[in-house]
Amino acid sequence: MNRFSPLNLVFDLGQVMIRWEPVALVQRFFPDRCGSDAQTQALAQMCFRSPAWSAFDAGLLDTDGVAEQLAQHIQEPQPRVRAMVLDITHALTPIADSVALLQQLHQWRQAQPTSVLGLYYLSNMPEPYADHLVASHGFFSCFDGGVFSGWVKLAKPDPAIYTHAESALALLPAHTVFFDDHLPNVQAATERGWLGVHVPEPGHLSTVLTPLIQARGVDFAGTSRS
Repeated sequence: MNRFSPLNLVFDLGQVMIRWEPVALVQRFFPDRCGSDAQTQALAQMCFRSPAWSAFDAGLLDTDGVAEQLAQHIQEPQPRVRAMVLDITHALTPIADSVALLQQLHQWRQAQPTSVLGLYYLSNMPEPYADHLVASHGFFSCFDGGVFSGWVKLAKPDPAIYTHAESALALLPAHTVFFDDHLPNVQAATERGWLGVHVPEPGHLSTVLTPLIQARGVDFAGTSRS
């Protein structure tokens, strides 16, 4: 008997499907501020955990706006900060193992007689980066849909973005599993009644996902990654 009941898998993108390396970014654009690991980590936090970046994530600032506010916040010239912000578009690259797993899941469900597996994304992603990712990477065709923070003017871990995702993607909390690298986002999903799963490192998605879905009846035997 097939033990698999309808299930929605919802993926964060940064550090789950897409490489997001803020430390490498500040090292490249502000090497004079990165004399030690502690200094580098502190600068990355100042940039990418700042109110300005949160507003950019949520679609409340554009590229020029976030560059201006970040420049003031970290006391660096605005053209230098803007160059970093623009470069991020090209620094967001797929994590090969995660994309292969997504494609394998999509291939598996296409072979099923009924639709039992939904594949979605829920990502904090500024609008220009989101537009670029969707236009540049064919693996988005494996998803049934998704939510980018920059598109909906909401961001994780605000409960409102999970509520929006439930409505927009027709997700039932009891049948939804969410994978994210940031624990507060996982906790927020759990509080909505989703099963929140922490992905501790890039490339570790298969480690946490495969046992979970195999226990629910997904058998990858005979399904090849492409």
